[in-house]
Amino acid sequence: MEQYPIPQFIESESKIAFFISFRQFFYLVGAGILSFFLYYLLPKPVFYIVSVILFIISAILAFGTINGTPILNVILGSIGFSMGGKNYTWKKKESPYPFKPISRTKIKKIDQGPVLQAQTSQLKRTKTLIDLKTK
Repeated sequence: MEQYPIPQFIESESKIAFFISFRQFFYLVGAGILSFFLYYLLPKPVFYIVSVILFIISAILAFGTINGTPILNVILGSIGFSMGGKNYTWKKKESPYPFKPISRTKIKKIDQGPVLQAQTSQLKRTKTLIDLKTK
């Protein structure tokens, strides 16, 4: 009997309607309730501007993701990282074997003496004759 791999780490939110989950629904309803109270507290032109900004922010929080992570989690994580304490420690790693310094011999520079002139030898003359293909 064949065994099929079982998917693991499945994270899915239950949907209320077509594509809206509980979390997204509550973001949008919260923005609606807040704008309802602002309707009675603010003058009309200011209310329209604030409510539009409020609904844009709630839509971004409800539907926006960065690398599959909701934006609210990213924002809270970055705030927690910037506000939290950071402890930087460095531990020297011990090597598996002790290092011993290698003493290298110094290379002596050889002074070049006078350059010797090319000697005319029988071998060189024979090579020249072969190269020129003459007898």
